Amino acid sequence: MFSPYDLLRRSVKADSEYERLLRSLDSRFKDKARSEMYRRDRGWIARLLQQRRIRRLQVDKETVLVPVLSGDTVGIDTSSIENKITIVAFCFIADAEAGYAYLEKHLGIPKTHNHSEFKWRMLNADHKGEIMKKFEYFIRISFNALVLVETDALISPTMKIENIFKNLVEGCFSGYRRDPRQASFRPALRRKLFSLTNNVPIHCDADFKGLRCDHAVRLFVQTLAKKNDFYESYTPLYAASRSYESKPIQLADILVGAFRTKIQENKPLSPMVRLPFDVRKMAKVKRYARAYYWVC
Repeated sequence: MFSPYDLLRRSVKADSEYERLLRSLDSRFKDKARSEMYRRDRGWIARLLQQRRIRRLQVDKETVLVPVLSGDTVGIDTSSIENKITIVAFCFIADAEAGYAYLEKHLGIPKTHNHSEFKWRMLNADHKGEIMKKFEYFIRISFNALVLVETDALISPTMKIENIFKNLVEGCFSGYRRDPRQASFRPALRRKLFSLTNNVPIHCDADFKGLRCDHAVRLFVQTLAKKNDFYESYTPLYAASRSYESKPIQLADILVGAFRTKIQENKPLSPMVRLPFDVRKMAKVKRYARAYYWVC
């Protein structure tokens, strides 16, 4: 990850491979770079941003430039708390390759031995702690948006699982007419998430016990396509792959595992915030649901 101001630094400590690279650069290149990088319209950074070859990310007060390594995908995964509560994560992934590289190269997170993949439950306390410490970095590098739903409706369900699943999604985007503060925000959020989902490969590793992943994907995209009493034209793209074959599923697994830990340990959920949930969607099953979201 490159700070746009790294080449402006006059003194560089050679404490890492990256720092040693900066120190080894020819001074003539640095002089040229300092004049060429920051031009508003035609500078190196501006052109690469326009060409979508890099992304500019802001975490706290730090700005970093990250290369674009792959395109948009979606990952869906679940995590349970004591077999009483399920957290369903809908992860709108900006760059699965970049998120994967961040876990592997920057945080040094190990993979499982049987199938080489990232699994939250297989990590030791130190590695989990490292992810929790860099949670916002991980989110901003990996994702465009996140929606997570915490519920007890999927444990011993009292109605058809597909109806519960659909209501869990719809509850995030309905009921706002009673709250004028949500009247413009919630439809705009739905439209943004629909644009990040429609005709985009969706990887699903959720255990819904009675609802096939391809059907869950179709219901998810269809529900986001709902506009008033009609549906926009939509195309669900289910990417059939097992977790060790899918980087989006592995990123979703790490995300939902870290979020579940935050809930269990009563830690701040930042940068995630509460998304008002339409309680009418859970009235028939007499269960609860809480929603959370983040958008870059």
